[in-house]
Amino acid sequence: MAGSSEEADAVQAAIVTVLEVGGGDRDYPMRNGFGVRCYLEVRLPQARTVQARATRVDRPELES
Repeated sequence: MAGSSEEADAVQAAIVTVLEVGGGDRDYPMRNGFGVRCYLEVRLPQARTVQARATRVDRPELES
């Protein structure tokens, strides 16, 4: 939620520097209030995907 379409665009521009963003083509006025709402779909870029790693102190042969 942002106060104006320009503010929503600035927030989206900041998010794009960190995450992959889809959507955001339309701003929706808030019902019974001030400002706009913009829906985005975001995900981590492939290069920044979190990799799980398990460590077993008691059985090192099971480390991944």
